[in-house]
Amino acid sequence: MNDENVNQIYGHFVPCSHLAILVTFAEQCGIEMAPLLRKHGLSVESVSTPGARIAAAQYAQLLLDVDSLTDDAGFWFRFGQQLDFTAYDVLGQVMLSCDTLRQAMHLLAKYYQLISCGSELVCVETDGSLSIHIYRQGDIEARASFIRSELLVSVIFNGILVALPDRGEKLRFEFDYRQPEYASLYYQYLNRNCVFSAPQSKIILPAEYLACPGLYPNPVMLKILVKQCDQLLDQLLGHRSISAQVRTQIAAIPGHYPTAISVAQKIGLSPRTLSRRLKAQGTTFQLLMNEVKTQRAVNYLQTTDLSIEEVATMVGFSDAANFRRAFVSWTGMLPSVYRSAQG
Repeated sequence: MNDENVNQIYGHFVPCSHLAILVTFAEQCGIEMAPLLRKHGLSVESVSTPGARIAAAQYAQLLLDVDSLTDDAGFWFRFGQQLDFTAYDVLGQVMLSCDTLRQAMHLLAKYYQLISCGSELVCVETDGSLSIHIYRQGDIEARASFIRSELLVSVIFNGILVALPDRGEKLRFEFDYRQPEYASLYYQYLNRNCVFSAPQSKIILPAEYLACPGLYPNPVMLKILVKQCDQLLDQLLGHRSISAQVRTQIAAIPGHYPTAISVAQKIGLSPRTLSRRLKAQGTTFQLLMNEVKTQRAVNYLQTTDLSIEEVATMVGFSDAANFRRAFVSWTGMLPSVYRSAQG
């Protein structure tokens, strides 16, 4: 992956508190972390400094470096158990101060960008249940994507577990990649309700969980912390490219593809200004839409048994023939040929 692609996927910083905890955990597992830190111009002291932050691209590479030194398939699940909400800086304080689990999940999704390493969340409530849709940029089948997924679901699961009456037995986990060889560890560290090759990665909370009280409800403190998160998010988005923001909005919910007007409203721009700023970055709304649909179609063809007609519907085409023509223009081959080539 070249530097430009890395910056598109990991466009900001994450708290060094995550890395400091990783250093301790990895060394307990027999991994020498000092040489890895030196390789990246870091030290145990620098990552343990209160308030220190690390470029998300650098953090992502460190995760891969650590992963290459362990043959423990459960490593990232167990590390995720070390990262409760207190490791989330101000967002962690927000989570702890919420009145209910429903409120906590909505705020987690809204502000997750502040601490994310290439993933974004969207909350959707349907028929009483709440789904946390997980959007990870980049190659979904790449090892880095598996690491981010396993870490993310472990942290959320561990963070809300104490608020649930039954140890989270009714949570459902869906993953947008093939079932790995070590799938039994998903059942061990999460629960038996794990589904693979799903159209979208998400965590589904049943209605009965949503009214569960928060850990330390404090509405006065929550109001102050939310204001602080709003300020931090404004700063982050101010440094994030418009094309990256648009791409995330388009990809937020599978099967739903917003218009340029609605996306412009969500990111606070007029449609004309949005078009002008995208043009300045060498792209257009339609090109970004095609990028998202291409990535999603490729993922469905690689990791699911959906028919071509079903894939067409999932990526916004009412007619499979139109989807086939579009897919050829995106990839140079028919979807059926592409699927066969993947074995």
